[in-house]
Amino acid sequence: MPVYMMPNGEYRWSMRQASKAVGYNEGWLRDTIQAGGNALVKLQGYGFKGQIVESPGQGFIESHLVSTQDFMAMILYAVMVGYRRPAIALMAAAMQETLERRADHAFGVVRDEDEYIQKFEYRYASIMLNKDLRAAIGDWIEMNEQNIQDYTKTHSIRGGQRGIYASALGEIYKVLFGKNKAQINEFLDVPTYKTPKDNVDVNQLQRIAQIEDLAAKYIRRKSLNPIEAIRAAAEALMIELEDPKLGDRITRQDVHRVLDLKKTSKKNK
Repeated sequence: MPVYMMPNGEYRWSMRQASKAVGYNEGWLRDTIQAGGNALVKLQGYGFKGQIVESPGQGFIESHLVSTQDFMAMILYAVMVGYRRPAIALMAAAMQETLERRADHAFGVVRDEDEYIQKFEYRYASIMLNKDLRAAIGDWIEMNEQNIQDYTKTHSIRGGQRGIYASALGEIYKVLFGKNKAQINEFLDVPTYKTPKDNVDVNQLQRIAQIEDLAAKYIRRKSLNPIEAIRAAAEALMIELEDPKLGDRITRQDVHRVLDLKKTSKKNK
């Protein structure tokens, strides 16, 4: 995501892009500030100051920018309150990079910045997958470094190692639903930024987990590449294409909605 340097040397981040990065829609932070409700109070509890700076374009405001401190507060809120997987992945990848940088400094190890960037993207994407499958793909990548370029070219995968993880999850959606993430979200009528695994019903979520678990075993035991392993797992499990179904789950929002209705009912009495 884009980062801006202000005249005083301060780094700032696009308010809209920061909202997306932590797993919400582009207007989430703006709407949260305008609403001034409980979400904003909790956000402030994580250090959010809300000092927004405008970045002017040619005769218009190009972007509204938040400070690094406010961006960090957004990440913490999304992790601790929203349980947003993108925010969790972002925090974990950033924390691991920070620890490695400290260790590198302690031992005088000098690395190219591109290496840090690649590692960060690799870790971020890998966190989005099932733990066992993620580890299996990571091992496969290490053992097949010479063939990675051919693999990504054959399967039209972009983004290097990060793309390999993302394509694996995409392949699971394809063998189960015959659709990609955007098509699934459109079919379920949920926001495009949502992760389908967070929205499909329990039975379909179980089938996704079964494919992930078996694919991980095929990668380790049969040395199949990730996409081959996922397809083989789907075939072995006799997976048939089906339409995605929205899960009937009770969310925190549902609970708060009921509690609010109860409070309103008591006041009316």
